[in-house]
Amino acid sequence: MEERRKYKRFIIEGMDIHCKMLFTTDVRLLNISFGGAALSLSEKLNMGGEYTLKIESEENVVSVPGVVVWEKMTELTKNERGEMVPRYEVGMRFKDVFTYKGNELIEFIESNIVEKKFKVRLKGLRVNIAEPEKATILGYHKDYSVKMISLGGMLLETDLKLEVDNRFQMGLAFPEEKGQVQFLGRVAYCSEISGKMPRRYDAGIEFIEMDEDGKKRLKEFIDLLQSF
Repeated sequence: MEERRKYKRFIIEGMDIHCKMLFTTDVRLLNISFGGAALSLSEKLNMGGEYTLKIESEENVVSVPGVVVWEKMTELTKNERGEMVPRYEVGMRFKDVFTYKGNELIEFIESNIVEKKFKVRLKGLRVNIAEPEKATILGYHKDYSVKMISLGGMLLETDLKLEVDNRFQMGLAFPEEKGQVQFLGRVAYCSEISGKMPRRYDAGIEFIEMDEDGKKRLKEFIDLLQSF
């Protein structure tokens, strides 16, 4: 059979090379203070996990890193397929609020506070938000093992069935190098791995946006693999 692949692929499973993928999910912002927030969402987060809360309003967008300090399931709701799925409430403690992010956070709270008839000192005060349905997108990373790689893309083993053509911001770290190669990846295919429980998937990722330095580092790694 004729080989139609544009780039030669190399098996690197077992070399402990990982790729970070940035996921986002919509959440409702229930209440907020200078130190943290309560959220409602359909994803189960990790206790102690670090996430970035992106708060959108008419005036601006505030991104605040935080840590999950409590979580509870509140109800079961139907998704678009008619399946019953759990919904959670989560408490986050903000990090790095004593920087410029703190001023942005205060401005957001003051412009969205339900009761605007009085002024308050915001530090330590938890307030409800006037329009929680606009509120937020939660960003979090997942770390996946890379099984194969080429100049054009890679094969990951994931715990999620990724939708074909979805695009993700990703970071790839090569052995004995500092920092990650940042790029935009497109899901070319995703198939379930037979016989694995819980379910695992092979996901083919195409490199579609990568800067020149990243392309150079990727080629150097591929050249190293070819020399073996």
